[in-house]
Amino acid sequence: MKAAHPAKPLPVYLQIAELLARQIKAGYWHSGERLPTEAELAQTLSVAVGTLRKSLALLAQQAVLERIQGSGTYVRKTPGTPQIYELFRLELADGPGLPTAHILDVRKLARPAHLAAITGRGEPCWRVRRLRFLSQQPVALEEIWFSASACPALKADELGDSMYLFYQQRLGVWIARVEDQISAAAAPTWVTPPLALQVGDCSGYIERISWTATNQIAEFSKTWFDPAVCRYSSRMSQ
Repeated sequence: MKAAHPAKPLPVYLQIAELLARQIKAGYWHSGERLPTEAELAQTLSVAVGTLRKSLALLAQQAVLERIQGSGTYVRKTPGTPQIYELFRLELADGPGLPTAHILDVRKLARPAHLAAITGRGEPCWRVRRLRFLSQQPVALEEIWFSASACPALKADELGDSMYLFYQQRLGVWIARVEDQISAAAAPTWVTPPLALQVGDCSGYIERISWTATNQIAEFSKTWFDPAVCRYSSRMSQ
């Protein structure tokens, strides 16, 4: 297998915004609660105050946060507010963490039989294999399949940390809902360091189907995750 290729990272302010959004979703801060001061939060996140302010401004624009002059920044109750990693369910034991990825392999292949709904008969698919990190800690392997009809050419360095953002920007496709089936499975033959799993080790396993708003299947993925370092989390509220 080729050497891992780091995916294009999100801009730092967007990374921070996504991390804060995941922490709010995980219950680190609750509706109406005031966040730490900008200076405290910037120091905790190891970013410049100016970068943090840009992140907070974005979340305020998305109605995730409310910034009150002279008082501080507060969490707003915003059901359904879309985030890049809204549907990313893996978390570290001590918190959500920021997802990043290294691209291991990108290939155009004939459509496997079990992916009949993802593309037309005879049309090829892209298969992307990635090593997933949370806050720079390796946690999982991903194998992602999507139709090559709207993307006849693709290189590893064109892919970013978020596939859903890639679909939006490159293919004009928005993922509206997903279905996850969770079980356990042996780690695949292409498992790679620095992930601690070895070939054949028992791992957490997720099969996901992703649909567009028009109810078309846009993606099928498999994820093998190390249960010693991360977990699958899903939160619901009324």
